[in-house]
Amino acid sequence: MRRRPAVSQRERDVERLRGKLERDSYPRLQMLLLVTLTGAAGFLASFLLLLAGLQTMWLRYPASIAVAYLAFLFLLWIWLRSRGGDIGDGGLPDLAPSGRGSDVACSGEGGSFDGGGASADFEPPGGGMMSDVSDTALEAVGSAEELLIPLALLVAICAAIGAAIFMMFSLVASAPLLFAELLVDGLLSASLYRRLRGLDRAHWIEPAIRRTGWAFLAAAVTMAVAGAGLALYAPAAHSIGEVIASKRAPR
Repeated sequence: MRRRPAVSQRERDVERLRGKLERDSYPRLQMLLLVTLTGAAGFLASFLLLLAGLQTMWLRYPASIAVAYLAFLFLLWIWLRSRGGDIGDGGLPDLAPSGRGSDVACSGEGGSFDGGGASADFEPPGGGMMSDVSDTALEAVGSAEELLIPLALLVAICAAIGAAIFMMFSLVASAPLLFAELLVDGLLSASLYRRLRGLDRAHWIEPAIRRTGWAFLAAAVTMAVAGAGLALYAPAAHSIGEVIASKRAPR
């Protein structure tokens, strides 16, 4: 009969602290606040990078997300200092809660009294039909092009918004576990807790990057692809607002 692997002291502490967080505080609401501040930092970083001369969207958007991630880690550090800074007697901290062309008509003109012959303009048989088909095909291509541009713009914007929403919900959903790991590993870094528990030294940044880095990386890749797509359809634009304005401008 196979023996179940032993649960480490760290895992027991994480589970115990996770339950305490969910009972006595609002970890998901706190994470929502941190994510909101992180988004604001990302928008500010994108604006400052644009002022600094980084106008290429597929480069500026991932760069702003990288800055936002650094801000997010800094906010986690502030949260950890405010919640887990007071160790007390070595125990776990107390947590508070266009139109078709017309056919050319045949026209004729009778001969004059001086003996000039009659003159007339003729079209070859089937010429009007071919002109109609050609005009219809060109009109269809133009309509498809007109629809493709706003459709691509809509897809790019939806992809960017979807990446942000996915990242937010994934971080908020995992907030209790993440905060518990941050507190436990933050306390493991303190000499008093390490001496009492006899555990190896750990750092809070490790679970923070392990549990949140993939979400920010996915958002950065999505924003890079969206920025590249927007630049293809509006090469002179340097932001989503300029792309929308350029497509609304009369040609």
